[in-house]
Amino acid sequence: MAFKISSPFPMTTGSGSDKKKEKRTKVESVAVESKGVADASVAEKPKVSSAKPTKKEAPKSKSVKRKTARLAKTREKGKQALEDGNTSKAMRLKRRERRLKRRIAKKSNK
Repeated sequence: MAFKISSPFPMTTGSGSDKKKEKRTKVESVAVESKGVADASVAEKPKVSSAKPTKKEAPKSKSVKRKTARLAKTREKGKQALEDGNTSKAMRLKRRERRLKRRIAKKSNK
């Protein structure tokens, strides 16, 4: 072998029974005391505020406008389907209209 790898655990090429007999070394960490100068530099860092940034109101109003426009289109389609005699399509669009109304109410309350 051209080079040797140093490891905290002994490396053997024997059978599995040899591994049970091996004794592994335990590595302990040593705590190092820091000087007062290092602690002072840590304390001088400015604190970051934990307040949440305020949300912008413009996107909410845009989404509410889009949803109301979609609601109007759905309502018109439902009326047209009812006039044509397609009651199943009209009822389906009526359910969709109710869902859209709930979403608009939820969005405008926030």
